[in-house]
Amino acid sequence: MEAFLHYLWLHQRYEQLIPTGALAGARIEVLDPGELNLHAGPDFFAARIRIDQLLWVGCVEIHHAASEWFAHGHHADPAYSSVILHVVEVDNRQVAGLNGQELPTCLILVPRTQPEEQAALVEQLYSRSSAETLFSLSAEERSSLLLCLYRARMQAKVQACAQLLERASGDWGQCFWAQLLRYFGGTLNSEAMERLAFALPLHLLQKHSDRLDQVEALLLGQAGLIEVLPEGAYRTQLAEEYQFLRHKYELRTLGAGTFRRARTRPANLPERRLLQLAALLTRRDFLGDRCLRARTRRELHELFTLPAAKAEVEGQPPRAAITSSLCDLLIINVVLPYQVLYAQRQEGLRDAAPDLELLRSIPAEDNRVTRLYRAVGLELRNALESQAILQLEHYREEQERGLKG
Repeated sequence: MEAFLHYLWLHQRYEQLIPTGALAGARIEVLDPGELNLHAGPDFFAARIRIDQLLWVGCVEIHHAASEWFAHGHHADPAYSSVILHVVEVDNRQVAGLNGQELPTCLILVPRTQPEEQAALVEQLYSRSSAETLFSLSAEERSSLLLCLYRARMQAKVQACAQLLERASGDWGQCFWAQLLRYFGGTLNSEAMERLAFALPLHLLQKHSDRLDQVEALLLGQAGLIEVLPEGAYRTQLAEEYQFLRHKYELRTLGAGTFRRARTRPANLPERRLLQLAALLTRRDFLGDRCLRARTRRELHELFTLPAAKAEVEGQPPRAAITSSLCDLLIINVVLPYQVLYAQRQEGLRDAAPDLELLRSIPAEDNRVTRLYRAVGLELRNALESQAILQLEHYREEQERGLKG
């Protein structure tokens, strides 16, 4: 749980720092832990550390295990050449900087038994009483811990977006399209939606962006969902349109049962989500480009908001609205990671970070997890804080699975 190690380092609530490797036996004194880095690059910058009689000023990188330096690709990244100290829980591999010299490393001992209040904090953050523990922290400590947790969550989202970009062979539009479909699929159908995004690439759909009926036919037909529509003129029309387009482009329909519909609310059924996406594609210039330029919640809502629409043809399902709350979730989970990755890769901004003011302008999410934390009195003021809580819950669940394993 690196986010919690960041918190311990920032507030110097660890039990001890033990120099290892070339530093073994040295005396380490942390004069200033530095500032948490929300951008790409080392975890903390502007740290001031005295090693024996020498004062070092620079960046600090924190990992659970030393080997993660290589797993995360830091050994080949010039952004990490300013690291003056590598702080780890497990020193399982010697690490060298870009200059080939051994990187100064120390073990961080997480408090387990003493002092009691620190040990309790560590244990409770992994337990069901996480919310009560957070509530007991000072406002400053709670804020910094939530920021650490959000940073970890956003890094994971950007990494997932980068994997989609790689799969899309560097096509940014296709990357955004796949990310958008994944999120529209929800928990049950995210994988199926990603398969559809690559089986029916954006460039093909854009050829028909002036014909809503053809985009609907392609999306529902390729997903194998035309047959789940009520019998009627609409279903017949889409089936005929899809058969023509399938032969024209030599498409292979996804297998039956790819999409799951059981235990799904009507508005979240995959066929209805695909109808929303079809409306978005034919209503505007492609969203990916416009999302890169948007900087406010209002601008992004204008891009995504769709009113509900009644059926116009026999058998056509009504189109559910893209609500304000869904727009907010799209900003958090689709737009912000895409903006950060684009800035890092295309604009050369290695230290690009999510727009925290935009994030703080979005209300905290209302879901099962956030309701549990609110129930014990923890006020979540905005989406940054609710995202941090979701990351904490993710860590707690990982810990539980590890104990069971």
